[in-house]
Amino acid sequence: MRVLGIDPGARLMGWALIEPDGSGYRYISSGVIDSKDIRAVPDRLLFIYREVSDIIRLHGPDGMAIETVFFSKNQRSAFVLVQASAAAMIAALNSGVPVSEYQPMMIKKALSGYGKADKEQVQLMVRRLLNIDHRLVTDTSDAMAVAICHINSAQLKSRIEGYALPH
Repeated sequence: MRVLGIDPGARLMGWALIEPDGSGYRYISSGVIDSKDIRAVPDRLLFIYREVSDIIRLHGPDGMAIETVFFSKNQRSAFVLVQASAAAMIAALNSGVPVSEYQPMMIKKALSGYGKADKEQVQLMVRRLLNIDHRLVTDTSDAMAVAICHINSAQLKSRIEGYALPH
């Protein structure tokens, strides 16, 4: 199962491809979709859609996991962030890739054991789990965390379904 993790952003959107590897994880690729120089929101959304579509075409993920958007005091920024997230989801769905959403607290808890962990703690766990010895760009480490959370969730769901009693 190859998972595309997305850390949504209206200007910088982190992405990462991770897959399970035995009892651990294997890092495949990551990056940032940088649309901060595109002023018009519709053009920015189209750019995000095309970039995510290209990543999917290039890497062929089996699923996409994305962090749900939390709302801030600035409603305009939150609205554009929701639109950017939707552009990424539509790119995946249009490519036949199923999408799962995870709340920030769930991702943090899955990685660090604490739902209110800070970004440094999450990045430290991502680096340990993926055996990465250098500092990561926050957008990509957050996307890696989303992908790892999804892999854990899918593996747990599979185990639970394997233990389900027949009706």
